[in-house]
Amino acid sequence: MTSNSEPKARRTKDQAGALLAATTAFLFISDPAHEAANHLHYEYAHVGAALVSLALALLAYWVGLRAMRKLP
Repeated sequence: MTSNSEPKARRTKDQAGALLAATTAFLFISDPAHEAANHLHYEYAHVGAALVSLALALLAYWVGLRAMRKLP
């Protein structure tokens, strides 16, 4: 009896590149977003910064995935 020992879920190169773009965007925007949120509303600065950072990370993932799929 033979079994297929390959992992079922694998990330493609396109998804890996897009994930790198999203992670980079999140890390670069988190500090400026926290500073801006801190000036706007002190009590919810962490929540606001996290929401803005996540939104931009999702946008970077989408743009990165589309860009990586167009590459040869």
